[in-house]
Amino acid sequence: MTVTETDDLVIADSGIEGDVGTGAEIFNIVANARFAPDEVKNRLSLTAFKLRLTGRAFSWSAGPNSADMPFGFVELMAGKREAAMCARTADISGAGPYPDLEIRRVRTPEELADYARILAADWNPPAVTVVEFYDRVTPSALAEDCPAHYLLGYHHGEPVSAGEIFLHAEVAGIYNISTLPASRRRGFGGAMALAAVDRARAAGYDTVAIRASADDEPVYRGLGFRSGGWYTEYPVPIVPLEDRGHTTREQLISIGFEHVHVENERYDGPQAGVADISGVPHYFVRLNSLFEDGDQFSVWPIDDESFALEQEGWRLYVKAWDAGDRKPARLVELDALLEVRRTTPPAMARTMFAQWRFDERDARHDDRGPTYMMRWR
Repeated sequence: MTVTETDDLVIADSGIEGDVGTGAEIFNIVANARFAPDEVKNRLSLTAFKLRLTGRAFSWSAGPNSADMPFGFVELMAGKREAAMCARTADISGAGPYPDLEIRRVRTPEELADYARILAADWNPPAVTVVEFYDRVTPSALAEDCPAHYLLGYHHGEPVSAGEIFLHAEVAGIYNISTLPASRRRGFGGAMALAAVDRARAAGYDTVAIRASADDEPVYRGLGFRSGGWYTEYPVPIVPLEDRGHTTREQLISIGFEHVHVENERYDGPQAGVADISGVPHYFVRLNSLFEDGDQFSVWPIDDESFALEQEGWRLYVKAWDAGDRKPARLVELDALLEVRRTTPPAMARTMFAQWRFDERDARHDDRGPTYMMRWR
C-alpha cells in the first residue's frame, strides 16, 4: 500500500485488485489534483493512462480544486456525487443514550471483521475486496495510536451498523456510516454519526467533516452540518493486460515496467538476476510461487561493487554465448565470487510480485541485459 504525493496530485494505492463496482475503487483514490492550466490535459491523460493499466480500479475525487477538469477528454464519466459538509462540534448535540443501539470502538480482529462485513454489504453481492482490505490492515487499524477509530453499533447484541472517525490535521473526518440492509430506516446511521462527533469532541477536535449523498444530505443538515460544495467521483476502470498492446521499451516504461540488467538464472521466465525496482538496482530470486498476475520474488538492493561485478560478468557471458564459446576463466571466477551474494537474501529482503514482458528487441539479450522488462508491486 502506497501514497504518492506530488506538487499537484495525491494517489493512494491500496494494492487491492479489482475493477469498478467490486469495492476496490474506494481504497484506490486520486485526489487534490491541481494541474497547471497549460499542463492539465497532458497530466490528466498520463495519470489516467497509468492508473488504468495497474489492474486496480481507482476513484478520482474531484472537489473544488478540480471541478472544471476536462475528464471527458480521457473518457472518464462522472459517478457518485456527494456534498462536502462540516460543522463545529460545539454546534452539534451529543448522541446521548440510544435505546436500541450500543455503539463502541472496535478493539479486536473479530470486531474489525464484523465492521468490514457491514461495509461490504453496501454492494450486491457483498464486496470481498472490502473484507480483504481490513484483513490486511488489522494490526495497524487496531493500534492504539491509529488516527482512525472504527465504530460498531450493536442491536440486541448483534453488530448492525458501522462508522469511522479519522482524527488528522485539526479536522475529524467521519466516514463509512453504514447499516446492514435489514436494519435500515431505524435512525442507526444518525446515531452513529452523532457518536462519531462525540468522539471527536472528546479528542479535542473543534471541527468535523463528512461527505453525504443527496439522500443523506438533509439528514446530516438536520444534525447541524452545513454544506460547503460538492465532490464528484470519476471511476477509473482497469484495462486487462492482454488488451494493452504495449511492446516497445518506451511503451512498457510508460506503464511501469523497468529495466533488467542481469539474468543469472532463467527457467520458464526470470528466476534470478538484477533488475531496477523504482529505479534502484536490486537482486531478485524467484520464490517459485506462481500467480495469475505475476510471480513472487525475494528482492534486496545490490551494493555498487557487486553491481559492477555483475555487469562485468553479464558482458562476458553475452560475448561467450554469441560466439559459441565456453565460459572464460574470469566469468567462472566472478560466478564463484558472487554466488552467495546473489542467492542468499539478507534479513532486510522484501517479497514482491513481478510481471515480465518482452520488449521489441529480437535477440535473446545484449550488453544492456535480457530482452524483457519487469513490473514490480
